[in-house]
Amino acid sequence: MSRKKKISIVYDEASLDISSELELALSGKVSSEARAALQDTSTTSVVEQIETISEVLVETGYSVSTMIASSDVDQLIARLREEKPDLVFNFCESIEGDAFQEMNVAALYGLLKIRYTGSGPLTLGSCLDKVRAKQILSFHKIGVPPFRVFVSPDEVSRKKLRFPVIAKPMHEDASIGISNASIVSDRESLQNLLADLLKKFSQPILVEEYVDGREFNVAIVGTDEVLPLPISEIDFSSMPQGYNHIVSYAAKWIPESIEYKSTVPICPAKISQRLQKKIQNTAIRAYEVMGCRDYGRVDMRLDKNGNLFVLEVNPNPDLSPAGSGFARSAAAFGWTYRQLINNIVDSAFKRRID
Repeated sequence: MSRKKKISIVYDEASLDISSELELALSGKVSSEARAALQDTSTTSVVEQIETISEVLVETGYSVSTMIASSDVDQLIARLREEKPDLVFNFCESIEGDAFQEMNVAALYGLLKIRYTGSGPLTLGSCLDKVRAKQILSFHKIGVPPFRVFVSPDEVSRKKLRFPVIAKPMHEDASIGISNASIVSDRESLQNLLADLLKKFSQPILVEEYVDGREFNVAIVGTDEVLPLPISEIDFSSMPQGYNHIVSYAAKWIPESIEYKSTVPICPAKISQRLQKKIQNTAIRAYEVMGCRDYGRVDMRLDKNGNLFVLEVNPNPDLSPAGSGFARSAAAFGWTYRQLINNIVDSAFKRRID
C-alpha cells in the first residue's frame, strides 16, 4: 500500500492591528463607533482559506499539516525537516508585516529542496516591486500607465505629470495604502497625499496616470501550459458621487464599506469575443513575462480609446472559497473549488524542485 503524499500549508500570522489601514481606507467618512464595528476580511480570509483548503486536500487523499512562518526561521526549518512534506502549499505573504520577506520564505523552500505551490522568489520580489514589474512589462511591449516615483513631496514641483494621477506605496500588495483619496488632480493635493503616504509607509510612492475606464482581471492556472479562466469585470456603476472608480483597500476587504458594496464583479465579463481575446492574450503574456507559476491574476484597465494597460501582476493571489475573484472565475469556468485547488497542486507537482 502506497503512503499518502504529505502537504504542509505554510502561512504567516496576519497582524490583528488594522487600525491605521482602516483610518486610511475610510478617510474619516464614518463615525468612530461605526469604525469599531467594521470587519477587515484580509485577516479572516487567510484563516478561511487554510481551513477550506485543508479539508479539500484531505478529501482528495493527502496527509495535511499546517505551520506558521515567523522571524524564528529555525523553528520553521525544524518543522519542515520533521514533517518532510512532498509539497508545501505556500500561503506566506509576509513576515511580521514585512511583505518583502515573502520571497525569502519561498527561497528557503528552494534551499531545503522542497517543492511548493506558486511563484518563485524572483517573481514574488519583482511583482511586489511595482516599478520593477512595470519596467519588465514595458520592455516586453506590454502597456502600463506612465508613472513616476517619489521619495519626497518636494519632488512634485520638479517632475512632469499629467493629472489626474493615482498614488500608492511601491512595495505593498492587496490594495494596502489605496483609498478613495488616492486619486488627485493637482500638484498641491499630490504633495499633501505624498506627505501622508510617506509618513505612514516609510517607502517610495508610485504615482501613475489614472486610467479612466473599465477594469478587468484574469485568473490564470498552470505553468508550462497555462489556462486563462473567464474574465471578470468590476462594475462601478453603483458607486456614489464623490467616490473614485477604483478597487481600494476598503473595496477589497471591508464588506460594510460603501466602496465594497459598490464594486460589483461580473464574471464572465459581458464583452465581445475580440476584446476577450485581447484581454486574455495580454494577461497570459504578462503572467509568463513575470515568471508566474501554478496560479496568478492579472489586473488591467481599458481606456476610452481602447488601449489596454496592465496595472498589476499578482502571483499567489487570494483563494478564498467565498468571495475571491479567483474562486469566482473558476466557478464560471465550471470547476468546483476542489478542482481549482487540485489543479494548482497538480501544476506544482509537475514542476521540478527549485
